[in-house]
Amino acid sequence: MTAAAMVKVSSLKLRKEIQDLANDLQSIEKEAESKLVRLSNLVHEVQQKQLFREWIDSKTKKPFKSFEDWIKRDVRQSKSSVYRFIGVKEHLRLPNATLELIGKSRCFELVKVAKEKPKMLGRIVKEIEKHPDMPVYQVQQMATQVLNDAHFDSGSYERFDFAIRVEDVPDIRKAFAVMQAQEPVKNPEAAAGRGMHLVSLCQDYLSRAPERKVLKRLEEAGAFQNGNTNFKIEED
Repeated sequence: MTAAAMVKVSSLKLRKEIQDLANDLQSIEKEAESKLVRLSNLVHEVQQKQLFREWIDSKTKKPFKSFEDWIKRDVRQSKSSVYRFIGVKEHLRLPNATLELIGKSRCFELVKVAKEKPKMLGRIVKEIEKHPDMPVYQVQQMATQVLNDAHFDSGSYERFDFAIRVEDVPDIRKAFAVMQAQEPVKNPEAAAGRGMHLVSLCQDYLSRAPERKVLKRLEEAGAFQNGNTNFKIEED
């Protein structure tokens, strides 16, 4: 093998090792983020149920005097870090499994949306659930879009056409005007702007208890499988 060939083989091997290490580190970081969220969820449960009072400090051989003492001994993470994520958890109000999937850094970005634009939180969470490897910077971009003008763009659209009676048009425009006042967009007359307002109205409608029950029955009956929405359930 010539010297040039040996250098080429060596450089390819070096690149492969770098790529492998980079992939390993990315996987480790992702796992660490998920585990930190899991740890914070469990710590929050301990705090809520005051379970630390049942446990003995291995150093003093006595019950823990406070929640902070227990954190220092068993958790071995900074109190500020633990408390910060507990605060995030309380703002997001998402299932623990969802929080663990999202990870610490992405959760910190989402809490900004939860505080200022809570109606938009679910849409970003759904995007992350569909794309679990979504990088933090992309979540940050979506959060920034929402916070700046309440406009969220997943990058894909579907057009809906409706026939509205002329006498009902004023009600539609009034509803859009109210939504624009609540969640303003830069161009409310654009198709995407009106579409966002329609989504908000539908989400509000589906958030009501009676509608949630009907929706659950439809889902259990397979109404939305394979895009099927032309489906009825029998009345009891």
